[in-house]
Amino acid sequence: MAVQTAVVLINLGGPDSLEDVEPFLYNIFSDPDVISLPLGFLWQGWLARRIARKRAPEARKNYQKIGGRSPILALTREQAGRLEARLGPGFKTYIAMRAFKPFTEEAVDALIRDGAQRIVALPLYPQRTRAMSVSSVRELYRVLARKKVKLPVHEVCCYPTEPGLVEAWADNIHATLAKIPDDRRARTQVLFSAHGLPQSLIDGGDPYLEHVKRTVAAVMERIGNDRPHTLAFQSRATGAKWLEPSTQDALRTLAGQGVQDVAVVPIAFLTEHVETLFELDMLIRDHAMSVGIQCYHRVPAPNSAPKLIDALAGLVERALAQEAPLCTAQVEGWPCPRVPSPSRG
Repeated sequence: MAVQTAVVLINLGGPDSLEDVEPFLYNIFSDPDVISLPLGFLWQGWLARRIARKRAPEARKNYQKIGGRSPILALTREQAGRLEARLGPGFKTYIAMRAFKPFTEEAVDALIRDGAQRIVALPLYPQRTRAMSVSSVRELYRVLARKKVKLPVHEVCCYPTEPGLVEAWADNIHATLAKIPDDRRARTQVLFSAHGLPQSLIDGGDPYLEHVKRTVAAVMERIGNDRPHTLAFQSRATGAKWLEPSTQDALRTLAGQGVQDVAVVPIAFLTEHVETLFELDMLIRDHAMSVGIQCYHRVPAPNSAPKLIDALAGLVERALAQEAPLCTAQVEGWPCPRVPSPSRG
């Protein structure tokens, strides 16, 4: 059956082996949307090689601890397969990773071979940010232009409060809390840990922080706003000022307040990867124990939860019904950054 609609699932990607760690890091740090430098086009590649070479040994150790590779491609493939089945005939899903294989060019080549008639760009980043979702969609448009592909592109912009996403997170939080003994469950603090960004991006109008706050508020409304909760940020990558508090600092503060149990929610991630399986489950967990947290519970990412897949399918269908990018969380004063495309100039 001919492919009428190509749904391109956009994600960051991860190394498939320990040998892939250094090139993966290079791809991240050489992206000017991720790391913006003055006159970066002159020297960012050189700096990215130095950073990747320096950080690769430690990063390899981290990936070794979670099986020697990133699980993100396998999990994204599972999401893609379930989404394709949910959408039905005429739809086919393709995976475009920003920082490692399969790259965007491979997805575009495949959808061209399949005779796709239109494209839906679906970032697997619910919260919009220049550093990830905008960068990834911009790459899709660059590849399409380079290959002179004239297909219409329908873009899903952001979906931080999409009901299916919120329900999937609420279900996982409820399931984690249910494992905690009754006498401690009511006192358990929910700690939302989102990927951090440089503060300069937020100061420049990036809507990511506002979107994360909206996701947290929507999830808390589902699980009960009377439960204590806080928001923190992980994965600082440069020496510049990043969003605060860090997840480690938040845990230290909670321990100082007498909190004994925490349920940590990686609220900006849809799939498990090194920042959940190593950073949260090992590095930050050890830190939590060292500062006085007695019981550390980590809420799993939604992965391929049926409610999330239903939400993604609904986003695809709604994006096809309009020409402008589908934006479900436009905030006054925090406009979602747009991506130039061949169709929009």
